[in-house]
Amino acid sequence: MSEHVGPLGSRGTEPPAASPPSSAVSSEVSRMCSCGPGLPPNPDRGAEDEIVPGSAENQLDSVELRVHGVSGGQAEELLDVEPAMRVGGDRLAGFFRWRREADTETVPGVRREIFAWGNLTSGRSSRALWLLLLPFMLVNVAYWMRPGCQDRPVAGLGKIADNTYGAAVRLLALTLTSLITLAVAGIGMDLVAWQCAAGLGQECARVRPWLSFLASHSSALSATGPALLVGALMPATVVAVLWRLSRRTAADYEVVTAAAPPVHSREAPLSDPDFWRNSEIMARLRSAHVSVAIGTVVILLLLPALRYDLARREQFPGTLPELLGAAVEPWVAGSLLVVLLAAVVTASALSVLVPGVDPRWNVRADRFCRVLRDAALLLAAVAAGYTLWPRPGWEAVGQLPGHSVLLGTLFAAQSGLVLLALVAAAVLHTTERAPEGAAMYGLAGPATAALGALLGSAFSAAVVYQGSLWLSGCGPLTPDGAACLPLSPPAAYSWVQLAIALEGVIAVLVLAFLALRLRRGTRAHLLQVTRDYERSARDLRTWHIAEARALGRMTEVLPAVLAALLLPAAALAGLVLYSALSGNLAADGPVPAAGGALGVAQGVVSVLIGAGSLLGGASLVALAWIGHGAYRDRPTRQAVGALWDVGTFWPRVAHPLAPPSYAERAVPQLVARVARMTREGTRVVLSGHSQGSVLAAATVWQLPDDCLGRVALVTHGSPLDRLYARYFPAYFGPVPFADLQGRLADWRNLWRTTDAIAGPVRVRSGPGGTGTVGPDEPLPDPRNYDAPPGEARRPEIMGHSCYTDDPAYAEALRESLDSLEEAYQGP
Repeated sequence: MSEHVGPLGSRGTEPPAASPPSSAVSSEVSRMCSCGPGLPPNPDRGAEDEIVPGSAENQLDSVELRVHGVSGGQAEELLDVEPAMRVGGDRLAGFFRWRREADTETVPGVRREIFAWGNLTSGRSSRALWLLLLPFMLVNVAYWMRPGCQDRPVAGLGKIADNTYGAAVRLLALTLTSLITLAVAGIGMDLVAWQCAAGLGQECARVRPWLSFLASHSSALSATGPALLVGALMPATVVAVLWRLSRRTAADYEVVTAAAPPVHSREAPLSDPDFWRNSEIMARLRSAHVSVAIGTVVILLLLPALRYDLARREQFPGTLPELLGAAVEPWVAGSLLVVLLAAVVTASALSVLVPGVDPRWNVRADRFCRVLRDAALLLAAVAAGYTLWPRPGWEAVGQLPGHSVLLGTLFAAQSGLVLLALVAAAVLHTTERAPEGAAMYGLAGPATAALGALLGSAFSAAVVYQGSLWLSGCGPLTPDGAACLPLSPPAAYSWVQLAIALEGVIAVLVLAFLALRLRRGTRAHLLQVTRDYERSARDLRTWHIAEARALGRMTEVLPAVLAALLLPAAALAGLVLYSALSGNLAADGPVPAAGGALGVAQGVVSVLIGAGSLLGGASLVALAWIGHGAYRDRPTRQAVGALWDVGTFWPRVAHPLAPPSYAERAVPQLVARVARMTREGTRVVLSGHSQGSVLAAATVWQLPDDCLGRVALVTHGSPLDRLYARYFPAYFGPVPFADLQGRLADWRNLWRTTDAIAGPVRVRSGPGGTGTVGPDEPLPDPRNYDAPPGEARRPEIMGHSCYTDDPAYAEALRESLDSLEEAYQGP
């Protein structure tokens, strides 16, 4: 019997023969064949030429280790070991044959392995809920988007700006945790417990019968204190879920790293041996965030009761006996609890300011933050008892005391922190002279942080406002005479809804701008396409190719789009800061009641606020739907996966409750595998597509000393330069890429003009000089204008897909193997 390659590259006995595949090809084969027929079969190699088991020729010592991109896939599919192989046609109608062993090798004699990491970011549909943590992820990514230059160490004013930027982003992440907690508390504690159950009582039970256990006068929980404590269970549950999720993912993604450390170079920050060891930093940050989140819930428990107790305190004139008697009054205990809580929350907030470079300090800081977290839990238990203290005549009136002020304070703090990060990034970009081409002149980090804060505020406003509409039953579509509860969420959320409505208007304008730019770009590429293929512009296919090239260049407008989308955020920040400085954080709304022209303006603003509320609620539903589709449907995943996988590539050093970093698990695994094969004398060619090329580069930077110069790299469809060097200039760029190239025996980079993600990779070549990783020219796409011989359809335009099916890929792999051969033979 002949041999076949198994799912993991192992060899076994060929399965029994079966009838050739018909039109009812399995879905697995269809997915495998979606890229086209691939390389034509080698007519010079037949079944009689296959490698015989046990022969010297079978002792392969070269491996093509593929690292896939965001689309993922099954291991068998990515290895091309399905029993059927399409040799003609396309995915709708094609020609198939049984696969031979030669068909599973890009270069004869080189076995193929695949590192399948797709399940780290996809798999179970429940992971779609991670998209709801998008604000956390954006702020965490913003931490890594700081400007920088690798030519020299940061010092002086640049060092101060660098530390200020990191501190501002980490504090902003902390405010996001508090903001999300406050939003859930706005429903459970303010709307349900305070305004509905304790405030409206029997009316609330009549309109919402499912709240009878809390609002009915016959219920033991209907008193103000018990109702408020029951409402606090909702935000406490959310905090517990986030806490548990962060701990579980940290355990799942933690691996044992290799004993041999990499060669650390200042020019390549990702070569730091501790770069992917983030468990200690994340543990102390998680404790600090949980402590602040618990403190947010506790302060909302304490303030209403303390306010009532302080009002009763006025009956004491202040004589010594009366003051001694007042020592046992509840307001003394409440005041003490507030002071202790403020101390715990302040210490937790200050603990996130230290970057934690020294691992020994991280251990001590982790213990300290755990103590603060446990202290916050203890204060929460004491505050629950304080809230349950009998208070005859305590009634709930209006909104929950302290809710609006705390919300406005958070908005003001976020606006100030984004402004501080903006100034620090501008100073850092100027003093450090970042490499040319950095997105938004080094200000992409603060812009991303502002976008994360805006999304967090939008999600919070949508949750509270949509929750109030559903709970009250009051809305524009409510019929006359229907039961309706007079519930009112904090007015500060209306500012956010106004910004979201303006965001929708700007989004429409941006789409129109992109459509116009695409049309102009298509016309601009038309002449070059006619020259390249020697065809007339009257042919519709010529226009399709020109449009594909124009689409491939659209990535360059992302900074302008991001700046446009942040205009409402800038206006919102200005409004919040003005309200904070004027002492009007708890204002009734963006526009006071007025008549005449101001009345018309107020009407327009009211309409925009309503539209913003609907857009915010729709965005939450859309995120859940897109996330569910992205983790179950490949086309949807390909559409949103690129940006998502860029965000979850980085360790959680700013927001510990963000989605986990798959690179913390993938990079050490790749390093261990490549190091072992290299030490055994195996020639390894790392082949990375799209995001897989970033993982491959990070792997090379982490390889130990004895592996340097004994590994080759082929990147295809790689965003290393086009995205990472522009948006993360402190970690990627010509200087780190030159260091990466020096660690390799050979590096080949393949890209297409029609690829919106990939591009040439610039490397430093001498003082002040810059070159590119070869080949210098992009791959033609499509390879042929007309249908090839034996085919009835023209080749598809591949764009970002199917680089391994291009003949140029096999040629790049052969050249890399030749370079490895020279490296192993030595001088």
